[in-house]
Amino acid sequence: MKKTVALLLSILMIATMIPFTAVTVFAEGEVVTISGDATISGDNPMIDVVSDATVTLDNAVVTGTGRSAIFVKNNANVTFVLQGESVVTGDNREDMYSCGIEVEYGSSVTFEGDGALKVSGGYYGAGIGSYGTRLNIPDYERRMVGEITINSGNIEAYGGENGAGIGTGYHVSGNTITINGGIVHAYGTGLSSGIGTGYGTSGGAIGVAAVGEYDAGNIIITGGEIYASAYYVDDIENFDYSDLAALNTGDKGKFSAGIGGGYGSSASNIVISGGKVFALGSCGGAGIGGGRGTSKIAQINPDLYSANIRICGDAEVTAITASSRDNEIDGGGAAIGAGRGTYDCCNVEILDHANVKAISASMSPAIGVSACRQPYVYPDKSKDPNVIKPITESITIGDNVTLYAVSMGEYAVDKNAKSLSISDEYFGSSDRYFFGEGPVAISDISNVKAESTKGEKTYTVPTGSVSLWANIVKPEPVVPKTNLKIVAPLAMAVRMQDGNVYYSGDSVADIELDRVYSFQMCSVDWSTRDTNGEKKVHKPYETFYPNKTAQIHTNHGVYSDDGIGLRGTVVLNFVVSSTAKKQAWDADTKTFTIPKGDAVLRTDVNKCFMAYRFHFSKGDYNKQTGIPNVIYDTGKEHENTLEDFRYNKPLESLSVNLPLGATVHADAYINYTKVGDDEVFIEIDSENPDRCYTDYYWPY
Repeated sequence: MKKTVALLLSILMIATMIPFTAVTVFAEGEVVTISGDATISGDNPMIDVVSDATVTLDNAVVTGTGRSAIFVKNNANVTFVLQGESVVTGDNREDMYSCGIEVEYGSSVTFEGDGALKVSGGYYGAGIGSYGTRLNIPDYERRMVGEITINSGNIEAYGGENGAGIGTGYHVSGNTITINGGIVHAYGTGLSSGIGTGYGTSGGAIGVAAVGEYDAGNIIITGGEIYASAYYVDDIENFDYSDLAALNTGDKGKFSAGIGGGYGSSASNIVISGGKVFALGSCGGAGIGGGRGTSKIAQINPDLYSANIRICGDAEVTAITASSRDNEIDGGGAAIGAGRGTYDCCNVEILDHANVKAISASMSPAIGVSACRQPYVYPDKSKDPNVIKPITESITIGDNVTLYAVSMGEYAVDKNAKSLSISDEYFGSSDRYFFGEGPVAISDISNVKAESTKGEKTYTVPTGSVSLWANIVKPEPVVPKTNLKIVAPLAMAVRMQDGNVYYSGDSVADIELDRVYSFQMCSVDWSTRDTNGEKKVHKPYETFYPNKTAQIHTNHGVYSDDGIGLRGTVVLNFVVSSTAKKQAWDADTKTFTIPKGDAVLRTDVNKCFMAYRFHFSKGDYNKQTGIPNVIYDTGKEHENTLEDFRYNKPLESLSVNLPLGATVHADAYINYTKVGDDEVFIEIDSENPDRCYTDYYWPY
């Protein structure tokens, strides 16, 4: 006959209603032992279940102090029936090794009912499963966990430090986890998986436990709605895997799978035959499969490291491996398969009518073993360079599956799997797609050749599949931009590094903040004819004066690289700063720093150009100067011919703006007759460095 326990009553009252073997009193809490069917509700002391029983959790609150909140032991097979909303919490204080619900090896727990359970592991412990130890202990001393089955209910499971949400704690191998129904959210903490093992090993304790020796055991999913992640994700049901930036903002230090192995752990047997499954791995751990291993080959046990995944039936699976620590995309694991730093391993089967999305936000393939930062098979690099990285043992994709596989690497599916040989036409790396752009399904696969190179398992060409094999491209970060206004002197222009020419009053669009741009100053051509002899359309020109209205000039010439005008030889720079408060000039680098709030490039005299005044030593009356491509005259009078289209007369006592650093050819005229010329280097007057013009005298 089922008995009910109101654990809010005194220990004496409890003892009169239910037989129990012992009551252990702790400094901060009590333990009640249950050996038969019971209902737990309200606030309660800690609980031991020591025999087969059906225990109803009805809006119960159980908190562990110095140990697990609920402990199932003595080979007990316990069914928890969920009613209302219950909360079970382990002790998360340092060195208080515990679980929310601890399942001793040899015992089993089954969850049923339509209620909700929030369960959290304590230090080094799983939410549901086992706790562990910080010591990397020999296999015969390792704590094992009992069997865990979920048939229904709404369960949120959070691992404690280095413990899985559902599975094992630190340095503990798994047993069997079966999920047949319900809604399950499971999150690892530290270096542990969402569902599977906690932190296994980094491989540093070789001789005691190498990478691969801890194992997630059997994980069997036949139904339900499951969300498992190596780290907590808010609103995981709506996780946008198409947003690569979102994938890069997760916790990148977890090194573990969403479903499978924690850091350094295998995932020897994962079978998903039904239900809706979402799994998110992190920082070298697979989405579904093994945890991250090590890059030191001597610290991997190749006989034990394994990652075997079978997805079949009508399962709907989304497996994602998020980017690695510090966004190092060359350090990720596979979405389905093995984590980074593994030995040759990994068998993946996708069969029946399974619908699978596998997304790798790293250079690793979406399906297979990680191709990122692997250990060398041969430490001697002089040997065959083609076999220095581990490869997948086998990949089998059956007929009628729906597969969407995407990777930032060369191949979405490991093309080099030992049992896989397929033409480049199918896996062509030239087929690059962006997230969200609707990659085209490859439907014509009748000519694809598949052969087995190992004989054990053969890649089966899908005959009715919709298979997407593609690359993704990491989007460029969004760079703040602004428009830049140009202020230049009369008869000058600014030529940007991209070849575009701007005049005073023009604006340059899409200038990136904090990026250095280069430019050169140009003197414009003052002529009134273009290269075809037609009348030239002059560029309206704006000059600015302090505290006065800008003036517009309509007789300004132009510059182009095909010989119209004169380009300076000095390369100048500017940067529109996101932080600077005022304009600054660095003479050593010839760089203007411009605050974004005053985005105006002011090409100053003595920095960018110099006004040159040409004089004749013996008097300037009726004596002129010409500069080819700027001011030029053949001496002829206004003949409207192509060869004489530049008919400006030389100017008397000419003053003209010229780019600093340029060498110009200047001609001297008397009464429109050329009397001499010179190569003039445009520079600041050394005797008057602050003066805004320089005098040049002809010896005539």
